[in-house]
Amino acid sequence: MAFRLLLALGDLWDGLGRAGVDPTAKGLHVTQEYLGGYTRFSAGPGSHARLVIEWNQTTRHLRVLRAEPWPGAEATISGTVAHVRMEARAHGIADSVDRALVAACQEPSQPSRRTVLSTAIAATQPAAALRRA
Repeated sequence: MAFRLLLALGDLWDGLGRAGVDPTAKGLHVTQEYLGGYTRFSAGPGSHARLVIEWNQTTRHLRVLRAEPWPGAEATISGTVAHVRMEARAHGIADSVDRALVAACQEPSQPSRRTVLSTAIAATQPAAALRRA
């Protein structure tokens, strides 16, 4: 579940900043790059991304490029979601934020394919989050 919320936060990230909400306030940093059919998400507790994945929504294909140890990943993501929801209410954008987060929590209708590249280092917490995705 935390992994799906991380993807939803990544999709919302730039818009939150434009709306005056600082999503980095709880320590999570996410960048997003559009690469044709894939979107690359880089996430971590600081400027160094601990998790780098590429996601194709159409084919539901997930490529794991990097998965480094990230103690407290789920707590960081959960704290960021709570902070973003609270700030979204204060800025009048709660409907769109909640809609994206609720959609992320819905069970996907199709299974996803996963590819873990040999350069990715398997880690316990990110790998656990990926298994639940």
